[in-house]
Amino acid sequence: MAYPILHETAILFPVFFVIQIILVTVFFPYTIKEWNKLDRFIMDSNSINIFRQNLLRIIKPVPNSIFGACDSQGVKLLTRLRLGLSHLREHKFRHGFNDTIDPFCPCTMEIESVSHFYLRCHQFDIQRLSLMNELFIINPNILQYDENSLTKLLLYGDNLFSYEMNSKIINASINYIKESKRFDDQLF
Repeated sequence: MAYPILHETAILFPVFFVIQIILVTVFFPYTIKEWNKLDRFIMDSNSINIFRQNLLRIIKPVPNSIFGACDSQGVKLLTRLRLGLSHLREHKFRHGFNDTIDPFCPCTMEIESVSHFYLRCHQFDIQRLSLMNELFIINPNILQYDENSLTKLLLYGDNLFSYEMNSKIINASINYIKESKRFDDQLF
């Protein structure tokens, strides 16, 4: 099969040859590499349905409970914090927002992370005092948690606590978020 020469250095291949190269060098090695990354219990599934269920357990995350919180705006803000898609500068900087040139908090103390917002930002000391008082009433031991555990508790609750206690914690967290007025502006 002859091809017209468009340029002296151009090498033209028939289309079917190019497709074969792409399939051999891209699709199959990639698929084999991904298959080999799977856990043994998934590979050894007895049926397609069991394989799919086992695979979906890895791919599809388990939903986090909001423990009956009825404040739709508050739940939306809490969910944004959980997903890392909030107004916090760390989140906006990570996602490349034009209005965020750095991840640092306006208080200039440190990066405006979720734990900074909940536990250390001086702009929200009054609201934090109210939050900590509510947590102390719910369970005095909560205030002995380290920062990471306390932040996680405020975002997700804790399986060790009852549904009612988790509901109070999540509602206190939502109240703090709303009272801070940190997320009152439009995100975009």
